[in-house]
Parts: sequence; structure tokens; C-alpha cells
Amino acid sequence: MRFSPGILYMLASTALLAVVNVAVKKLPDLPTAEIIFARCLISLTLTVWQLRRTSTPVWGPPAARFNLLGRGVFGAGSLILGFLALRVLPLGSAVTLSYLAPVVTAVAAIWLVGEPLKPWQGLFYALAVGGVVLAKGAAGLLSAGVLLGVGSAVSSGLSSVFLRRVGDKIAPLVPVFYFNVVPLAIAAVWMLFDWKLPHGTEWAWLLLAGLFTHVALWCVTHAFQKQQANLVAALDYLGLIYATALGYFVFNDKVAATVYPGIALLLLGVGLNAWYTSRRPKTQ
Repeated sequence: MRFSPGILYMLASTALLAVVNVAVKKLPDLPTAEIIFARCLISLTLTVWQLRRTSTPVWGPPAARFNLLGRGVFGAGSLILGFLALRVLPLGSAVTLSYLAPVVTAVAAIWLVGEPLKPWQGLFYALAVGGVVLAKGAAGLLSAGVLLGVGSAVSSGLSSVFLRRVGDKIAPLVPVFYFNVVPLAIAAVWMLFDWKLPHGTEWAWLLLAGLFTHVALWCVTHAFQKQQANLVAALDYLGLIYATALGYFVFNDKVAATVYPGIALLLLGVGLNAWYTSRRPKTQ
């Protein structure tokens, strides 16, 4: 299969967001609102600067603002709930829950975008989910963080669908603007009740999270504008490989014997879905 720009953008986004998750885990003493505010402020500043340079209206065309706002609202929910889940769950467990998002995207796209999910694709998704379960299991997931992780995944899936509804006629940075401005406003109010001055390397991790998030959002926006939603969403599962590697090398997480066959099953499901989708006529 030829790797289209949409696929390459999604692969880059998944890798960058995996590093952002590490940065969040490296900031256990900072309030969640503060991390969200710093991450969004950095990305929003870069976004507005780039949009102004190209004379692009930051709010986008009026006809697209409903979908852009949906992208921002559900994106804010995904971001906030996801960061809270990372605080109370191990990295691998939190990432595992996030892989409900591509399923939500694929199912919601049937009605909201008009992209039907074929029976064979359902099977391929089942293989990918089976790979996730085999690789990570259910240990550590039955906790208070589960509802946070599931809520984040559902919000992320719906946010991706609204992004797909925006289409490819809008500058990619406009959806990024909405994705940042909504959680920034929420975090600004939240911070009034929970604030702590960062120290030392915390500043570096905050800066890294903001910069990498900005590039990742730009990449994922390009991906969903250029590729069918259920195909791009499936590629998000590859983040399990990044999470496993980073958990092992950065946090000294133990790698169970079931991880490797689980990843193989995951790659099989994602690869078959990408191959099947690429072979179908665009009109179907």
C-alpha cells in the first residue's frame, strides 16, 4: 500500500502525542489545570501567530463554525479528562483506554459524516482491539480513572468526527485554534482555585508538551482533512507501540510476555483496515 500524506501525518501525530503523555507524567506535582493552561497557551500563541502571518481569519468561515466549535468543545473534554486519567492511571493503562476513541470515530462517522463502516472493517477493528487487550490486559483499569479514560476516549472520537466534517477547505491551523481556545478558557478559570509555581525542569516539560502538542494537532488536522476518517482513526492504535516503548525506557515499566503477540495482532488489524480502505473506490 502506498503511504498517503494523510497516513504519514497521522503517524507523526501519534508519535508526538505519545511524548506529550510522557511530559504530563513527568509533572506529578503540578495541578492539572496548570498543565492544560500552559500547553494550550503555547500552542494557541503559535497558532494565532501563524494564522496572522498568512492573513487567515482565526475563527474560520461562518458556515464551518458549528463544526469547528464541536471540534473545540469535544477536544477540550478529551484533553481535560485524558490529563486527569494520566494522573491516576499508569501510562499503559491510560493509553489503552484511549484506544476506544478510533472505534467511536468510526461508528459516529457513519451518521455524522456519511462514511459507512464495512463488515470487514468491523472485523479488522476487532483484531486491533483484541491486540490492545492482549498486550495490556485489564489489570489496573478497574479504578476511579476508568470513567475519566473512557470519557476522554468518547470525547476524542467525537472531536475527530467534527474535524472530518470541517473538510479540507479550511486552513489546518483554524481547527487547531478552536482545539486550544476552549480548554484554555476552562483552565484559566480552574487555575484560580488550583495554582502552583513551576520549578526547575518542570518549565522544560511544560514547554515540550506545548510545542509537541501544537505540531501534533497540526498533523492530525491535516490527516483528517486528507484521508477517510475510519482509516485515519485506526492508525491511532499504533500509539500503543510508542507507549510500550516509552513506558519501558522512561518509567521502567515491565513488559509482559503477552505484549509482543498483542502488538502483532494490533498491527495486523490496522494494516488490513488500511489495505482494505485503500482498495475501495472513493464513492463507496
